[in-house]
Amino acid sequence: MQHLATTVACSAMVILLMGCTTTEEQVTQILDDSSGPRSSNYKDMTQYPGNVTCGKYLSRDYQGFPVYKNFVVIDTVANLNPTRTDVTIYCSNEPAAALDIEFAIDYESQKLQIDRILEDFRLLAVPLAAYMRDNPAFPWTEQGLHALIQPATTGNPPINFPEGGYIDSIPSDPWGRDYDYVCEPFAGIVIPYKLQSLGADGVEGGSGENADIKHSYLPYFDHINQL
Repeated sequence: MQHLATTVACSAMVILLMGCTTTEEQVTQILDDSSGPRSSNYKDMTQYPGNVTCGKYLSRDYQGFPVYKNFVVIDTVANLNPTRTDVTIYCSNEPAAALDIEFAIDYESQKLQIDRILEDFRLLAVPLAAYMRDNPAFPWTEQGLHALIQPATTGNPPINFPEGGYIDSIPSDPWGRDYDYVCEPFAGIVIPYKLQSLGADGVEGGSGENADIKHSYLPYFDHINQL
């Protein structure tokens, strides 16, 4: 019985340690098991804050020639097609500084406004997902976010719409402006929506407090906040 208890305790410790830091051997196994291009040839594996491992794997280009491509592994999830922004932020020893440079912001001085925006993005994601579930499309740009409150009569009217709508009211950004919402239909294909705050000046582009904060930035901010 004592031997069993010791074995269980040791196993629990191994699981705990694995959850903290992923070893190179574990990363290799994650990459081998991941979907997409397969390769047993990896190089330049480097660990970064937040249990991130970056490196390159051997693949082929569109002409069939061998080429090394970037990968990013976070915890146990492999991304074999990271964007330039993914590599810039995740594969950095100072991801917060990399994030500031990439998005032209100063997160520390703008934290209250940005965190408020991110919270609104999370709030709006719920009714938007429900709308998408009931109607095989998100509201179109011309319908806007208010299509979550009242069924739109233009564009692509909803097939199903619950009594009372999907949300009571649409939040404004910290400067009292509507969030910029875009979802353009394309040949019947479901297109993801784009959602952003245009910053203090309400104009696209800019830096500092005038920088745009986009819904697509959420994973990066979540990563920074978990460090």
